[in-house]
Amino acid sequence: MNQPPPSWLLEPQWFFLFFVLFWAGICGLLAILGGWASLATYFRAGDNVDGVRLRFASGSMGIRFFPVHYRSCLFVTVTDTGFRLSILFLFRVLSPPLFIPWTSVASIEPKRFLFFSYTVVKLREQWPIISVRGRAGRQIEQAYARASSSKVP
Repeated sequence: MNQPPPSWLLEPQWFFLFFVLFWAGICGLLAILGGWASLATYFRAGDNVDGVRLRFASGSMGIRFFPVHYRSCLFVTVTDTGFRLSILFLFRVLSPPLFIPWTSVASIEPKRFLFFSYTVVKLREQWPIISVRGRAGRQIEQAYARASSSKVP
């Protein structure tokens, strides 16, 4: 027989506490599964950087067949030395801002799926693949091309 839930779970203060803990747990789990937490051990960003800022971008991070999607909650700043990724504060559990220098990027490849263009960033010696859609992805791609061409004499 099914028993009704305990009445104390229906009280507002317990519901709010449960909701916050559940939210933090899910956000933390996604950060671990997607690789954001792993990248944070190597690429944790310090202060803000100056560059082209793009707000509410979309993208994904993780392994190829099971990425964690970030829809309209990424903040991307592209500079001459790399790019900074951060996420909307509501989802930031175990996901601090990252700064990825161009020297740590193995390859950047533009791709297209139906009507959407996105840029795939593969890092050296790191497992998560970063995909950034739209204008933010194009900015990353262009800045990387400029940085790569300035190294070659």
